[in-house]
Amino acid sequence: MRGNGPHDPRGASLSTANRFPGGMALAQIVPVEMAVPGGVRVVEYTDPYSVWCWGCEPLIRRLAYRYPDVEVVTVMGGLFEDFTPMKEYWIRMSGGRWQETVEAFLTAVAGQHGMPTNVPGMMTWMEDFRSTWPACIAVKAAERQGVEAGRKYLRRIREAVQVEGRDIGARETQIALAKEADLDSSSFAGALDDGSTRLAFKDGLTQCQLRGVSGFPSFDIQRGELSVRVEGFRTWEAFDHLLHELHPDVRPRPLEPSAGAVVDILRSFGRCATREVAGVLGTTDDDAEILLEELEVAGRAKREVHGVAVLWRVS
Repeated sequence: MRGNGPHDPRGASLSTANRFPGGMALAQIVPVEMAVPGGVRVVEYTDPYSVWCWGCEPLIRRLAYRYPDVEVVTVMGGLFEDFTPMKEYWIRMSGGRWQETVEAFLTAVAGQHGMPTNVPGMMTWMEDFRSTWPACIAVKAAERQGVEAGRKYLRRIREAVQVEGRDIGARETQIALAKEADLDSSSFAGALDDGSTRLAFKDGLTQCQLRGVSGFPSFDIQRGELSVRVEGFRTWEAFDHLLHELHPDVRPRPLEPSAGAVVDILRSFGRCATREVAGVLGTTDDDAEILLEELEVAGRAKREVHGVAVLWRVS
């Protein structure tokens, strides 16, 4: 079993040393294999199923929209090769009521990171859940159509499991999501059956092992000959602050919070959570929600409701 499960409430490895009080991991400075001349590269080690990785989407979208000089690279980490041992552990610890434990955990995480999460929807596939690896391999299959296609598919598959409660481990769901993400679904299906995509995913697993990454999310902030490791969930505010401390000359491009800016953000990303709009704008969730609701009244934005989870898009 790789990665970290819901027994770890921070999303970082339980064995990781050097934590702030309250369990937040300290950044670690480690050497990189290759220099990153000039610009900054952020390597995101992730898994589509990880609820803590879903919580980091606001910082990823802020980087994409506000930091044109920061390159974001994604590595699929493979949270669980086999979920059975963890499930059996929870069954023993809960007296057989393991699903209640999982549901309570997911609800608590959603309350902490602020991203919309349809916990009841996620519970519908939990009984048959076995591994996160098929979803990771699906992302690698999408990447066969380009880096941006892979990033777009990763986002779509995250939304499907976290917000819509769909079983992203099922092949038919993966192919349907490829079509929804405007990928060539036929080529995608072929790539799923191509052994090279599984090998590409295993290359990512090897990279995690060599880099000492054992929990998701984890990030390497690379520039020049050094890389700073950031382990565990981070808000966009905390990540922004860390990025500025490490590289004072790296600044977000100016953006005035306005209705027009919100519309452009929604058009750029397709669907956004309130927390993500706030992160891109650099404002509070309440201020972002006011702008979104004003756009909704004006007929320029529409909310999509999935249980208690809400995403916004352009009308």
